[in-house]
Amino acid sequence: MESLSELLVRELSDVRRFCALLEEERKVITGAQADRLPDIAIEKSSLAGQLSQLEARRDALLTRDGFAKGRPGIEAWLASRPDPKVETRRWHELLELATQARDGNETNGRLINMLLKQNQEALSVLISGGAESIYGADGQPRSLVAGKRSFGTG
Repeated sequence: MESLSELLVRELSDVRRFCALLEEERKVITGAQADRLPDIAIEKSSLAGQLSQLEARRDALLTRDGFAKGRPGIEAWLASRPDPKVETRRWHELLELATQARDGNETNGRLINMLLKQNQEALSVLISGGAESIYGADGQPRSLVAGKRSFGTG
């Protein structure tokens, strides 16, 4: 079984990748490249699962070595190390990146909801059957002003 130090390195690498993926997702959302979103969602889900497994393994290693699970256990483990500088730096970076990931995921979720709302509103305007409708039931544009001809008619 790997050591806590080795596990922190792996967790840090995966969280960095998750943050990069969130940034890519944000660019895709704001760049109107929605066709890429399903692939990103699959990759995010897979990476989130890996991170969850790594956290469980970290907790198992902590308890095996007589420490509590989670943050209190890591902090006690770090305090017990003869020279914890490297591991402490990794742990603090992991905490910072986890916060970035949470915030980035929330931001992307809000962006997606905003774009979905805009698309729903636009679709509603396009398919409404009222007098101000832009398109007729046949899908052809129609005049918005009485007495004017429709687009594309002679």
